[in-house]
Amino acid sequence: MPVEPLPCGPGEGPGPGPGCGAAVVLPLCDQAPDGCVPFLRHLAHDCDGVVTGQYDTATDGVTPYTPVGEVGDCDECPCEDGEKVVPLCDYQPDGSSVPFLRHITYDPETGQVTEQVDTETDGSTPYTPTGEVGECGECRPTPMCPQLLGLSGPETWTMPEGTESLSVTVACGPVTVIDCAGSSTVINECGAVFQWAAPPADCRPGRLCGPFTVDVPTGAAVYLNFLTPCDLGDAS
Repeated sequence: MPVEPLPCGPGEGPGPGPGCGAAVVLPLCDQAPDGCVPFLRHLAHDCDGVVTGQYDTATDGVTPYTPVGEVGDCDECPCEDGEKVVPLCDYQPDGSSVPFLRHITYDPETGQVTEQVDTETDGSTPYTPTGEVGECGECRPTPMCPQLLGLSGPETWTMPEGTESLSVTVACGPVTVIDCAGSSTVINECGAVFQWAAPPADCRPGRLCGPFTVDVPTGAAVYLNFLTPCDLGDAS
């Protein structure tokens, strides 16, 4: 029977690979007495990334399969029928990735690819990549761009979503900063500098929590330096 992934809270998970409680599909080969048989091994992880169960299917992702020989990487066991299943990821512009399977048919003697079909990880539902295709788990940092903004009151500035770091320089106080916890800090000293930065999450930039606002009353002025994803454009 298929192994059900465990439910998890938002933001949890073992890292840049499959999400918390995700099911992972590995293409393997069974070196059976009558030849090399490709099949899929489905693994379930808990929220710490520990494998909690597994089951094997044929390359259609549905039909149960039981290995009878030595199980190993298909690259070490050239399949006589000239078929190979490769797990890949479709990297989206927002930094997320969608895992899928690429079924490749090739000439066993020449190695020339004769057919290529992409499916979801169930091995049967057709899938069409919409982003950049690559190996899963690749580190693809999000391009970040610096922003500079000067404000004079009366003005209330709200930090853009996805901001990694923020520096507030008070040219003339008072200025009130309200962080995402609702804590309010009044800065009166001219020339004072306050900085916030979020640590990176694996290979992705960190994100300061929001809402985060800077209230500049009449007669006051500040300079804001902040770092945001480049695809947001001018976020000032």
